[in-house]
Amino acid sequence: MERFWNIVYYFAYRAVYRFYKLYKKIEPGWLLTKLLYRIPFIRNFQEKRGRTLSIMEKDIDEAFKNPEYGLSGKFAYALVVGGQFSVILGLIFCFPNRELPPELSLVFFIAVGVYDYITLLHKDKYLKNGRKFAKEPSQWKVKWKWISMGVILFQFFFFFFAAFVLNPYIKNP
Repeated sequence: MERFWNIVYYFAYRAVYRFYKLYKKIEPGWLLTKLLYRIPFIRNFQEKRGRTLSIMEKDIDEAFKNPEYGLSGKFAYALVVGGQFSVILGLIFCFPNRELPPELSLVFFIAVGVYDYITLLHKDKYLKNGRKFAKEPSQWKVKWKWISMGVILFQFFFFFFAAFVLNPYIKNP
C-alpha cells in the first residue's frame, strides 16, 4: 500500500509540474513581464541588480521543479491527502442522521494524516521512490499515470457524489 501511494504522489507531482509549465506559456503576468523587460530603462535597471529575465525564469522554474522543496511537490501532497480527506467526508455524508460524533471524524482525519506522513514524508520516502519511478520504462509510467489519475479523480468524484446525490436521498428517503 505504501508503494501505491508513493506512485500516486509521484504522478500527481509530475502532473502539477506539467500544468505549471503549460500555465507559464499562457500566463498574462509572465507575458507582461517579458514585454516590460524589452523596455531599455527597465532592462538596464534589472541587469544592474543582477536580475536578468532568464535568471528570474530559472528561479521560478526551480521553485516548482525541486522535488524536495518545490511547490509542485506541496501541491501533489495536498492532492493526495485532500483526496483521502474527501473520501472520509463522503463517507460521513452517507450516514442518515449524521449522528457520527465529531471526535470520531477527527480521529479519522488524524489517522489519515499520520498514515500519509509515514508512507510519504517519513525519511523522505517520496524522494527515494521518485528516483526509482523515474527509471521505470515508459509503458509502466503510462499505466500508472492513468491509474493515479483515476484514483485522485475517484476520490473527489466520490465526495461530490456522496454530498450532492446520495445525501438528499439519505436525508429524505
